[in-house]
Amino acid sequence: RRKRRRLEVPPSIRVDAVSERPVSEPTVGEAICVCTTERTFLVESLLKSCNFKEKRRYQVGLEEIKRRIGPPEFMSLNALVSYLRTSKSNKESLKKELTNLGVVPPISTRLTSLCSKLTEDEAQDLAMDLGKLARHIDFKSAAEPQRSSENKTTELMRAKSFWEFLKKSQKALTPCMDRYDTVTHGLGPKTFDVALQIIEAYVMQVIKQLT
Repeated sequence: RRKRRRLEVPPSIRVDAVSERPVSEPTVGEAICVCTTERTFLVESLLKSCNFKEKRRYQVGLEEIKRRIGPPEFMSLNALVSYLRTSKSNKESLKKELTNLGVVPPISTRLTSLCSKLTEDEAQDLAMDLGKLARHIDFKSAAEPQRSSENKTTELMRAKSFWEFLKKSQKALTPCMDRYDTVTHGLGPKTFDVALQIIEAYVMQVIKQLT
């Protein structure tokens, strides 16, 4: 099972501009590249890069494919053809390749979503960019009204209480996200982390204004 790591991109601290990776536009023949020694597939991203022309390419390993054909998605061969961005004419060769690697997809896919074609590395990059773009949130202005509170002591206690509740909620939820992590290809828990960091940054600013 893939170990999920919490994204360390606090909006108030690490909010560098989104960086662009130099990539080359893949040709039709390069849409999928199989490397049997490393057991990886080179997959074109769903989203185009910042110049709106080029697409990134991500490596999809055998373990990632095994996660796709396992629960709860149970991706079929047809779904894998779409996931790996290869043409339907390559379906039989892909089936043979996977069979040789000991991977046999189920007959039918059980669960699909908007995340179904998103590779795990692209999901991580997307979540990272969301975290970096949080630099455009004006946390100071958002927390400013708290300074005019008539009872700052009460508001400060509420803010600290909410902070503690948030940390407890995170601690309780994180160990229970394995299936959510798998079915969203890692995007769900990573965006959850980003959302928490945004809320944390705001609460910390409120506490700062009230102290």
